[in-house]
Amino acid sequence: LKPNCAIFIKLLLVQCLAIGCVSKDFDFFYLVQQGPGSYCDTRQSRCYQTTGKPKTDFGIHGLWPNYNDDSYPSNYDPNSPYVQSKVPMSY
Repeated sequence: LKPNCAIFIKLLLVQCLAIGCVSKDFDFFYLVQQGPGSYCDTRQSRCYQTTGKPKTDFGIHGLWPNYNDDSYPSNYDPNSPYVQSKVPMSY
């Protein structure tokens, strides 16, 4: 029953987020998930941690807006210089 509940909650979350997208000019969103095993593979070159197996549930990596022409929104301006003092430092 728990896996079905988790799927229902994720679908409900996506639907709620989709309602807010009606006024946006995006065509669709990618819901990108990351499995714990893929994180372990990139960081440790193995899937199992020393304390045992990683969790088997997936986490949301991002919800990314996209357009039908394979492009995506970007605030990147190649003519704008990088100024370190404008970047807030917080830890």
